[in-house]
Amino acid sequence: MKKFIVLAFIGMIGFSSCSSLKKLGLEPSNLETISAVKEVLNSSAFRAIATLRKLDKKGVDGFLPTELQPVLASLKKLGMGAEMEKAEKKILQVSKMMAIESEGIIEDAIKEIKFRDAVAIVAGGNNAATSVLKEKMYASVKKRYSSKLDIELQKTEVTQYWPIAANAYNLFAKNKVGDSLSDFMSERAVDALFLGMGKEESKIRRDPKKLGKQVVTKVFDYYAKKKG
Repeated sequence: MKKFIVLAFIGMIGFSSCSSLKKLGLEPSNLETISAVKEVLNSSAFRAIATLRKLDKKGVDGFLPTELQPVLASLKKLGMGAEMEKAEKKILQVSKMMAIESEGIIEDAIKEIKFRDAVAIVAGGNNAATSVLKEKMYASVKKRYSSKLDIELQKTEVTQYWPIAANAYNLFAKNKVGDSLSDFMSERAVDALFLGMGKEESKIRRDPKKLGKQVVTKVFDYYAKKKG
């Protein structure tokens, strides 16, 4: 009986302390936790897209694996130089357009996602929030980018020769590429976008204060201390 009373007393203290934390505003509310996750994602997306825009300086090579460069060089030597240059301009043109569009698409997706377990996301891995967003919208962003790119590339002859380059590459490559240039390029771009977002999210998690958002600092600091 005494043991039961002691355990009950300890439980009451624990409940009281949790209740006190909430009253004092030290423990984040569900709304605050969800707001913090969305702030991190919005900031990560903005920074990742800004980084992707810098790929313009590298040209289309910024999106292509280095192993593929010799194959494309061979196509140019076979007399496809002019068409390859035309295709590269089309790819960069669509990429710039999609960089702008992606920002709006991602912002809308972040608003729509219901973070049913925001606490688990905050307490999760370095890119837990990005992973949730990627799972929800990867396919739709890739499809949108691919369809626009396909329309532009059809204006060139490069789509006829891409399968030749892809097949030659696939003979020696571990990671095979498909016969569709627009699908390949869109996949590379969207992968780069989410990879960049994951890196930016990790930076924010290391030092939430740097983001300059009070709700982010409160939520991430609280769960970091609780986890520690």
